[in-house]
Amino acid sequence: MTLFQVNEWLDEYNDYMLLYRMFGDQTYVNEADEIMKSMERYVSKMLMLEKCKLTL
Repeated sequence: MTLFQVNEWLDEYNDYMLLYRMFGDQTYVNEADEIMKSMERYVSKMLMLEKCKLTL
């Protein structure tokens, strides 16, 4: 995973939230939530890897 991919996720998240504000369709919020969950999993993995590096 790269910074570019994280930026794409953030762009996608913002797009879905804008669509939700424009049209009020809950489907857009659901998609945005899935993106946020993916980013949270990614960040958790990166933090665990960083902790492992610090203990070596």
